[in-house]
Amino acid sequence: LRLVCVAAPPPPRQGSRQWCTEIKVGTWQSGEATVHFEEDVFSWTTKREVPGLGHITLKMKTSSITSAIFDKRSNVLKVRGVVDVPMDMLDDYYDPFSYPGSPTGYLSLTFTNINNFLEVIRAVPRLKAKTSFESGALGGS
Repeated sequence: LRLVCVAAPPPPRQGSRQWCTEIKVGTWQSGEATVHFEEDVFSWTTKREVPGLGHITLKMKTSSITSAIFDKRSNVLKVRGVVDVPMDMLDDYYDPFSYPGSPTGYLSLTFTNINNFLEVIRAVPRLKAKTSFESGALGGS
């Protein structure tokens, strides 16, 4: 009798759904929404209508994330990456190619508490790898 042990493939990562009390794409406030955080993409549907477009679903591929900052005091996450937006309608507010530090170059998400954010970074390894932490520097903006 001969036993052979074979490692089972790891289970697929489970995503996370989190309510964000404020979402900003650049300087455009899309309001509050449930954001679906998956390993490859974040997505949410705007709660308020976009003039000329109605309710839209916005997405950010996690492969586009170049950096992120989480403010532990205000529970705000600022992600620098590329958000798939209707550029003709939002190009005055969001510019993925803007200089680092520009308010038009970030996706900002306000979480209800730090535990909800920690659940997200456990579900999205690239976000975890690119996130640095600050205390109070973002001031809820």
